[in-house]
Amino acid sequence: MRIALIGRDAHRVLAFRGSLIRAAQAAGHQVVAITGRDDQACEPRLAAAGVRLFQAPLDPAGMNPWKDAAYGRWTERVLREERVDAVLAYNPKCLAYGTVAARRAGVGRVVGMVTGLGHGFMDTGLRAWLVRRAKCRLYRRAFACCDAILIQNLEDLAALRAGGAIGTAVEGRVHMIPGSGVDLDQFQPVPLPNHAAFLMVSRPLREKGVSEYLRACALVRRRLPNATFAWMGPWGDPNPSALPRSELKRLLAAGGVDHLPETEDIRPAIAACSVLVLPSHREGTSKVVLEAMAMGRPILTCDAPGCRETVEPGVNGLRVPVGGMEELAEAMVGLGSEAPIRTAMGAESARLARERFNAAGVDRRVLGLLQVEHRPRSA
Repeated sequence: MRIALIGRDAHRVLAFRGSLIRAAQAAGHQVVAITGRDDQACEPRLAAAGVRLFQAPLDPAGMNPWKDAAYGRWTERVLREERVDAVLAYNPKCLAYGTVAARRAGVGRVVGMVTGLGHGFMDTGLRAWLVRRAKCRLYRRAFACCDAILIQNLEDLAALRAGGAIGTAVEGRVHMIPGSGVDLDQFQPVPLPNHAAFLMVSRPLREKGVSEYLRACALVRRRLPNATFAWMGPWGDPNPSALPRSELKRLLAAGGVDHLPETEDIRPAIAACSVLVLPSHREGTSKVVLEAMAMGRPILTCDAPGCRETVEPGVNGLRVPVGGMEELAEAMVGLGSEAPIRTAMGAESARLARERFNAAGVDRRVLGLLQVEHRPRSA
């Protein structure tokens, strides 16, 4: 059988869906990926992993309905030509248009995964309300095309219900999952560094809390002069909430924070840190947090949807209020000052990753919902 993954970024397919791809291939299925246009080096890397890549004319942050419709038609054509049996669509615009394209192409099984609702569901005011309303209409149409709808946290489910995206007609198709899980074969505990070493990995978006983290680092450095600080992420992003490169550079320099470029293998960066920080305002469920947990790192995050589910306060990390830069700095100082506490919390993170977030269980469930092991390919 042939499974298509429809997402935004080609360079994140293996990082975010690698364990699912391997599980599908182990069951004898073929996997293709349909993404936006990305780094051309992604194609040979995916090919080496046994995945055919199709790069679509996707404008992930654009608001042009003609471009979006063209993306949908392009995706439908590829799905039809490739005779795809099952589709997993994720990321907002890919979910909104990819599921509809799959149904029009006659794909037998269509699953949509909500990986996060984005800044349109966090902002206030008329513009934010209009964005939410438009997104909910798109989601409602998309969910009607889905055989199963995967949601990663209860707050996202409540927001989609409140916006009318999930009604009684599709309520029975909703399934809660603990994010995409973490591959425990790939991400295993390693000893923590002896010193305080803080790492944040994210896109440069305001709702990820990048500004709060970088400003907090400047405060923490004064009290923990031997601590090290790093942020991993791209300089630019098409999302309208992205920090300008000039502002990023200024905040990095002011906080004494090293910039690490994105990499396919994040394990060395996690191994070099003693605390993983993600002061995000909202997530689906952060993949990098789960990976850091599996490697035995304490987590410092916000008491926010998709973040609080990964941290038991005082057990495997700490939570701070959304946007609370000073509270974040105090928490960083607290964890940075106590190596035994970091070690104990890191061990608890590894335990929680094994018990709650093992990708093997998530992958089995997703493949079951795709029905790829039971649905014969049509002639």
